[in-house]
Amino acid sequence: MNDRIEDGPAEAERAVVWPAETDVADQGEKDAEKARAPAGTRYSLAQADAVAWLRTLPDASVDLVVTDPPYESLEKHRAVGTTTRLSHSKSSSNDWFTVFPNARFPELFAEVHRVLQKNAHFYLYCDQETAFVAKPAGEAAGFKFWKPLVWDKIQLGMGYHYRSRYELILFFEKGKRKLADLGIADVIREKRIHRGYPTEKPVAVSRILIEQSSLPGELVIDPFMGTASAGVAAVLGGRSFAGADISDKALAIAEERLAATGAARQIIVATRDPVGQLPLDIGKKD
Repeated sequence: MNDRIEDGPAEAERAVVWPAETDVADQGEKDAEKARAPAGTRYSLAQADAVAWLRTLPDASVDLVVTDPPYESLEKHRAVGTTTRLSHSKSSSNDWFTVFPNARFPELFAEVHRVLQKNAHFYLYCDQETAFVAKPAGEAAGFKFWKPLVWDKIQLGMGYHYRSRYELILFFEKGKRKLADLGIADVIREKRIHRGYPTEKPVAVSRILIEQSSLPGELVIDPFMGTASAGVAAVLGGRSFAGADISDKALAIAEERLAATGAARQIIVATRDPVGQLPLDIGKKD
């Protein structure tokens, strides 16, 4: 979710629309929205707090986590005028999601570590300020931190001291798992999404991460899924996907996007508390 220090003042006045209209990053992103998932690919959605949802999942039930929490530093950047992209609300600087405070990173990392298989990877999108909080929290939870990957957005964003054009993706490992292609660079160049869901990530970026760290048929999850760009990347690559978000708007768009791929919606992972108030899947099942 974190394209945050980005847009000029005019961007704040534009309505959020889906699908993005003429300002989509490139033709490849448009094509991703028209692509079809391989037969038998499945997805599941839940409306829930990220950590609460993770707590419903069994131990060692997930093959890969790719996520983008709405990090706390967003509020600071908005206060000083270095981000104008998100509309306002009483509880946060936007109407789509509540900011995830830094103080909750330890519980997030603990749950991600628990639900991951013995040998698995975890990718966390964040800015440079959040990285200083997230890295030690991840290591304390038992992850090995390998390095930050750089998502180069190609075009300049906002900022006072050296204008922003990149975002970090922290690369963590539980156990030991080899990447699919050791020739992939640690800088991923892809234009950001214009006029879509606030802070939406390009499908192409998440698809690189997913194909590097999982196999077809394995389960990828995103506890802060937004409108499921990571989910689209997962199912187009033949992986199953499960995601959660607290926003009604985000969930509606996520369902539309995933259904458009032809993937089947059904419960993928049995919860530890199937009669609890945080169902793994909302809506009808195939």
